[in-house]
Amino acid sequence: MSDHRKAHISIFIANLIYGANFSIAKIAMPNYITPSAFILLRVLCATSLFFLLDRAPADRKAIEKKDYLRFFELGLFGVAINQLLFFEGLSRTTNINAALIMTSTPILVTLMAFLFLREHLKWIQSGGIALGLAGAVTLILQYQHATG
Repeated sequence: MSDHRKAHISIFIANLIYGANFSIAKIAMPNYITPSAFILLRVLCATSLFFLLDRAPADRKAIEKKDYLRFFELGLFGVAINQLLFFEGLSRTTNINAALIMTSTPILVTLMAFLFLREHLKWIQSGGIALGLAGAVTLILQYQHATG
């Protein structure tokens, strides 16, 4: 199998997991596990995998000792705190609302960059915004239809 195909399959699987994340987390919280415990498990598993992969023999450059503090800081703010706040919010709302917020974030960032930073929008970005908005509207309409 080509590297190109492996990359696309990997991205597809990652997106399936990411998409299922809302529903799985909503089922688990708060009846079986609290948002804090959920994130603690995720961070511990990710940290364990990071260190296992770092120790695995491979044909690559080793991570420098000075970079470990940076990884810790990025993991704390970019993963642990970010995910904890997201899961706390998810435990207090529906998975559809949480998915809409997460889906609309890149759209809003792109639009703000266009409006406030005067960045130019490319056609593909405009198409992505339109596709994202169409997906959000579809989710809202399906949710309204399902709940009557």
